[in-house]
Amino acid sequence: MKKSFIVIGLGRFGSSIAKSLETMNCDVLAIDKREEAVTKISSDVPHCLIADATKIKVLKDLGASSIDHAVVCIGNNLQASIMTIVNLKKLGVKKITVRADEVEHKEIFKLLGATETIIPEEASAISLANQIISDSILDYYAVSDEYAIVQTIVGKTFEKKSLIELDIRNKFDVNIVGIIKNDQFFIPKGTDVLGPDDIVVVVGQKVKIRKFDHFLNN
Repeated sequence: MKKSFIVIGLGRFGSSIAKSLETMNCDVLAIDKREEAVTKISSDVPHCLIADATKIKVLKDLGASSIDHAVVCIGNNLQASIMTIVNLKKLGVKKITVRADEVEHKEIFKLLGATETIIPEEASAISLANQIISDSILDYYAVSDEYAIVQTIVGKTFEKKSLIELDIRNKFDVNIVGIIKNDQFFIPKGTDVLGPDDIVVVVGQKVKIRKFDHFLNN
């Protein structure tokens, strides 16, 4: 089942997030109250609208209450960010990631109900998109346009097996370069067992890593 996202604020950072999520085949609704910002992204993100997220009726009419994850990227407008977070919380949105321009703002957003706050650089947009698309991905670093290093957690229903039994390299074409068990990191051997709540550090092509992450958490 596709995850649904609403991206609010379509400056450089918000636009990068929306475009990245769209390429990952997510359900993305991108909004901004500036017509020029919406027009600029419309060829890359089909579902984009001119809308003011500081008005709760607007968000309600857009179906925000059924969205899995909201990403607030308004920037340079503390009051608008605050009002938008409050509206999203009132509508029952469980996951809210908010862009903060000042360190002091992070605590304010957290108190209002934001589940994650970030002070971004444009280059981090693709990395963030890859993290929020999966509840299990803990960290993500893009090595190139095609390859990444990802830290992901093994699902609670995963059946314990050794790395030899799993044959991950041949089945998924990715490499596990590290495992964290009980907060202890080690470089694994083939006989080491992978089980629920273990954290693995994986290197490979981005699309193949996503398939492997799905396997761990299916």
